Amino acid sequence: MTETEIFNNIPQPDPSWDYYEVWQALHLAQSKIKSGVKVILGQEQANHDTDQKLKEILEAVVEELEQVIDHNLSAYADEEIY
Repeated sequence: MTETEIFNNIPQPDPSWDYYEVWQALHLAQSKIKSGVKVILGQEQANHDTDQKLKEILEAVVEELEQVIDHNLSAYADEEIY
């Protein structure tokens, strides 16, 4: 499923919202996790090929989430909290 297909069926928040990019990234990660679940649903026993497909999906999700944490959630890290 492409990114466009993922977002076509989801009501979009205002692009000027501070968390808009985070929202998009989380929906994309959620979609990839669902595809990982689909990969394993039809398997009665674990096997190397399925493990490899699932690993690739999950590594991509982890990478995307790390980018969200490092780039989208660190914008206010240097500000003091009162």
